[in-house]
Amino acid sequence: MNPVIQTKQLSKKFKHDYGLQPTDFNLYEGEICAIIGRNGAGKSTLFKLIANQIHPTSGSIKLFGEDGYNINNQGRKRVGFMIETPEFISNFTAYQNLHYFSIQRGVTNSEKLEEVLTLVGLKNITKKVKQYSLGMKQRLGIALALLTGPDILVLDEPINGLDAQGIKSFRDLILKLNEENGITILISSHILNELQQLAYRFVFIENGEIIEDISKEQMLSKGKRQLIIKVDKPESAVRILEEHIENINYKVLHNKEIVIEPPNIESSDINKLLLNNNIEVEEFKIETTNLEDYFLNKGVGN
Repeated sequence: MNPVIQTKQLSKKFKHDYGLQPTDFNLYEGEICAIIGRNGAGKSTLFKLIANQIHPTSGSIKLFGEDGYNINNQGRKRVGFMIETPEFISNFTAYQNLHYFSIQRGVTNSEKLEEVLTLVGLKNITKKVKQYSLGMKQRLGIALALLTGPDILVLDEPINGLDAQGIKSFRDLILKLNEENGITILISSHILNELQQLAYRFVFIENGEIIEDISKEQMLSKGKRQLIIKVDKPESAVRILEEHIENINYKVLHNKEIVIEPPNIESSDINKLLLNNNIEVEEFKIETTNLEDYFLNKGVGN
């Protein structure tokens, strides 16, 4: 599969330090790819280089197989960017703002304005932007990025500052754009549990360098798996587990929960063992490593 965005030894040096080390990165059609790293790791530098907002120190970028820095590359029109929340005209409505920016971007089809506003759920909103919540402004930012009908959206920290409902609405929108409209998504965020629900692939960056590129399936298979059981008699349960399971690794919590990590026999056998020994199992669940755990266990940003 040919990448829709491809960088070759792309780098950016600010005075004496690299914001981005020479980097090879590919983004493939149809995926949702998350770039993950602490503040200053190089995420925004990579995004701004892709958006041509800053010039590289070295290396190259291709958009749809063509030189990304060629001003005649029509592929650039196929990429929509929201690197930072755009500055909108506060006394304008959503439609008036999009109309203003559409003139600048050469979009002459007025139906396109209605289309993208419908897509982000702002079509019938008549109040002015100064009355918008942050979530509504983020939606308008995505509408602006969609104006040229892009095949790719590049979104840098788009959910920062949103409340729980705003984050859920944003997630639903991104999944819809990807699944129903076929838009490829490149996204970053510090809200890692949210990224886990969105992305199929995670790229970890530290000190301007990509240190790991992993699929969601690979991450989950590499991560820890633990069994958590809540029982009525934890002391008796632990004694039974030690007698029947060799080299068991566990810890007992204050709320009568026993955490077994990793379980080296089938979880159903553990449940059966306890029940057969008159231990009442009040709760029984299996947890696997999530993206935040994986990130922290890597020591990234420490």
